[in-house]
Amino acid sequence: MSNLKHQIHIERLGWFIGLRWGAVAGAMVLLLTSPWLAPAAIPYRETGVCVLALGILNGFYLAYWNKLKAAGLSPEILAGKARLFFHLQMAADLALLTTMLCFSGGAKNPLILFFLFHLAISAILFSQAESLFYAGLALVLPWVLYFSEKAGGLAANPWPGISGITGDHERSLLWAYSAAVAGLWFFLSRLGLDLDAKEQALRETGEKLQAANGALKQLDVFKNQFLKQVVSQLKKPAVEMNFDLSAVESAMESKNEKTREALHTAKKRIWTLLELIEDLVWLSRAKAGDAPLKKISVNVYETLLQRIQVVEGQARQKGITFQLHGDAQVRLTADLTSFERVADNLFSNAIKYTPVGESHVAVNIRPEGNWLVIAVEDEGIGIPSKQREKLFQEFFRASNAKAMEKFGTGLGLSIVKQVMGLHGGRVSLSSGPQKGTKVETWWPLTRLENDYYY
Repeated sequence: MSNLKHQIHIERLGWFIGLRWGAVAGAMVLLLTSPWLAPAAIPYRETGVCVLALGILNGFYLAYWNKLKAAGLSPEILAGKARLFFHLQMAADLALLTTMLCFSGGAKNPLILFFLFHLAISAILFSQAESLFYAGLALVLPWVLYFSEKAGGLAANPWPGISGITGDHERSLLWAYSAAVAGLWFFLSRLGLDLDAKEQALRETGEKLQAANGALKQLDVFKNQFLKQVVSQLKKPAVEMNFDLSAVESAMESKNEKTREALHTAKKRIWTLLELIEDLVWLSRAKAGDAPLKKISVNVYETLLQRIQVVEGQARQKGITFQLHGDAQVRLTADLTSFERVADNLFSNAIKYTPVGESHVAVNIRPEGNWLVIAVEDEGIGIPSKQREKLFQEFFRASNAKAMEKFGTGLGLSIVKQVMGLHGGRVSLSSGPQKGTKVETWWPLTRLENDYYY
């Protein structure tokens, strides 16, 4: 028997024990409501003792099963003990049911139909040969009760005052019951085999999918590690080319404008390449789990002001001024490097995609419940509505952005989204053509000692 089959048997035993508590509860309800449901003469004392015995046994079964599971047995040994435990419970159940029927009218008691219930359970739990044994018991035991009653070994008729039920009627009902047992066993045994095969096939498919998923994760880790190595190797020659071009540009005569312009374009391409390399290194490390966050208490206003000062010269050349609003004392628990990367990407985009002329970039800090929201709003070209949903995809750039600025990596907003996900936050964007763009980053407020919050 495979480990998967062992696991199925182990799970079904727990289910069978739980199902028996339903039988105890159902028997108690029948005992309490039977005076109103049917005019039967029920020996409450003997029947109650049987139900109580069933409850006590089930408590023992549960304790014993928990002890077996805690013993640290192998699946094969545990499944073997589970099968023996199944048989013990089925035998005890049938003995208790037969004893209860002996005290309450034998084959005349409609509770003989509960033999069919045990037949169905055996078809689910056991092999076809084993379930055939229990089908035989379900078939024979009512007849044993019938002949015992005829021999005077059972309690009186449970339906006092009701005449007209002869021995012929009773035998006819038992023959019909016997035919039902045979047909039900044939149907359920076939169904049980089919369900077993399908359940095992489904679990095997699940295990294969899980293994395939694990392999894909390993490949993804390998891909990210390989990418990290490749971009690291690309960075050094790109830096050297930029240095060489700067040296050529310094030595060139100022009158040669076309050559100087070509050199400047080449340097911009190298800067874009270096920016791409830096972004790819960061993304590959983040996806490979090789970039752990070092969260500290960050002074949000001061940090944003420092990042604005870095890009202020570039913004001034286009007539753009930054406006920073918010509490200068508010603090945030975050990875400082990642926080600065988010700010740099948003500020860079605001400058890059705002035309030359007098305009503003507003940076607002505000609390929203358990969140600190940092909004960056520009007066730039905006984004077409149909392309907004793709903006956070890696390497995607809006059509009007590419038309305005041909140099760009398309990784800025995807990095912002990645950073916010690592911090348990989120990012939202609103924009329209020629209406500017507003990006809001939502940072969760987690408290460090001596931090100040609203």
